[in-house]
Amino acid sequence: MSEFKKPGTAPEFDTEEGLALALSYLEDPSDVPCPKCGPGLVEVVCFLDAHDMENGRVQPTSPEDDYTVVLYCHGCGRAAALDLSREERDA
Repeated sequence: MSEFKKPGTAPEFDTEEGLALALSYLEDPSDVPCPKCGPGLVEVVCFLDAHDMENGRVQPTSPEDDYTVVLYCHGCGRAAALDLSREERDA
């Protein structure tokens, strides 16, 4: 098992890596490889209500409709929150 990395100490995923994570998740949510570490290390941590996230609230939800999925890589210790909202909202 990899060494625990304290939150905030691992570098962030860059835009290209975030896009790769999102595309991989949409293709197969059960098998999302880390762009740096490869397959088998990324865990789906939770699903959060996307609309509540916009308003600064963290509310667990199911992976349906508009949600944000939080992924964590046990290899590099980085996390990503992917907003999978599908509906257009008024600004």
